[in-house]
Amino acid sequence: MKNERGLTLIEVLATLTISTVLLGVVLMLLSSTSHQSKSSGEKYNVDAEIRKTMDTIAKEISDSNQAFAATNDFRYVTYVSGTRKVKSLYYDAVAKTLSMYDFNSTTIQDSVTLATPGIYTNQRVLTSHVTGLQYLPTIGTTPISGNLIGGSAFRMVMTFTFQRSKLFGGFENYNVKRETGFKLLQY
Repeated sequence: MKNERGLTLIEVLATLTISTVLLGVVLMLLSSTSHQSKSSGEKYNVDAEIRKTMDTIAKEISDSNQAFAATNDFRYVTYVSGTRKVKSLYYDAVAKTLSMYDFNSTTIQDSVTLATPGIYTNQRVLTSHVTGLQYLPTIGTTPISGNLIGGSAFRMVMTFTFQRSKLFGGFENYNVKRETGFKLLQY
């Protein structure tokens, strides 16, 4: 029995160790690739939501010649359909939503709230990830409020908060700030 063929215990242990290390590396690469793919998808969805929200607001306000700014409510006159309509961008800080409403009141400066029946109608939620909204002058950081007339220029600064996946499980919040400028038309 001198020439018996077989593996020694050391050879078996070495093979198992090398196999385990290689399997661990492969699993780490797969996990990393999966996380990268998921992160890319999340980023794409976030960018699409922000772009859609900002584009909708720009389209709505682009033909406005009069507006009223308050802390959480921006009312404006629009002629999108060819007739005069008053609309409202309403920011709900508790629900983190930015919604668009038809505003049915005699003047855009009326002191009313969402609870006032029949004033804010046809709600359309633009996004549910807004955690900050300011209307600012083109230069400066003091928020504007009150009436804006044709020719007035201002900036809208929005902070969005989203969740993204962490590498080893769980989620974390992160903020995205976007700013856009407007100038009301002069008729």
